[in-house]
Amino acid sequence: MLELATPDTQNSEKLAPPPEVREVRETVAERGSTLKGFLNLWNHRHLVALMVQRDFQGRYKGSLLGALWPLLNPAGHMVIYTFLFSVVLQVRFNTNGGTGDFALYLMSGFLPWTAMSEAVSHATTKILELPNLVKRCVFPLETLPLIVAISSFLTGAIAVALLIVFAAFRQGGISGTVCLIPLILVPHFLFTCGLSWLFASLGVFVRDCRHFISLGLSAWMYMTPILYPPERMPEHLKFLLYLNPMAGIITDYRHVILENKMPNWEWYGIYTALSVVVCYLGFSFFYKTKHGFADIV
Repeated sequence: MLELATPDTQNSEKLAPPPEVREVRETVAERGSTLKGFLNLWNHRHLVALMVQRDFQGRYKGSLLGALWPLLNPAGHMVIYTFLFSVVLQVRFNTNGGTGDFALYLMSGFLPWTAMSEAVSHATTKILELPNLVKRCVFPLETLPLIVAISSFLTGAIAVALLIVFAAFRQGGISGTVCLIPLILVPHFLFTCGLSWLFASLGVFVRDCRHFISLGLSAWMYMTPILYPPERMPEHLKFLLYLNPMAGIITDYRHVILENKMPNWEWYGIYTALSVVVCYLGFSFFYKTKHGFADIV
């Protein structure tokens, strides 16, 4: 039978907002939900601090050398890369620099890179490693990638502190610009957190993600001026440095730790803006997809 629209139905259809208005309302609601998720991270700060402590201690628990590994691991890479690039390939960061200077420049770039890459690699499988927490509706899953990032940065901070000591010993003093390190650390940390949230979520839905990440990070490292100065980048490819936040971050770390220079403010503005965008988008993606984790894990 043909149903006739009642007056109530006609009125409800007239009162219903058009699709454009509904889309705007949904977008505003999603943004509000994402911002609420950011605020909840502060509410769970005590939980984050406790789990960071456990994660940091558990990384090397039971190993033979224990807490020495955060120092031995970068030191081993320093020896290998210094021999290959400084001794064999004769790469120099400045005209008068020797092997010792190359090692300092190498580590001032390698340590920030390691803090980021380790956090992203570990975050990619973090959700899959804790299925019991995923199935608990009350547990804030968005804290897990953040915990990994903080733990990796704590390990890197220890190594950077020793780097500053060695640089002061070789150069005869500490650069006054070292106090600007926190200014560079903020976008560095935001960028790392954004990638950690993004790939922590993708790692649940795409199990091959960890293999792609391993390969991608290796290629990304060689595209970043860690083992060579940024001036060695071919002229037609230098635009890639401005699209790579880690290139600017590493260059500014070298400025303030080794060269007693101020950060490149133009570059700083670019990679800080990119870091904020990556952090927001990465967290937003994780926050919207986390409700489907329990069905897959």
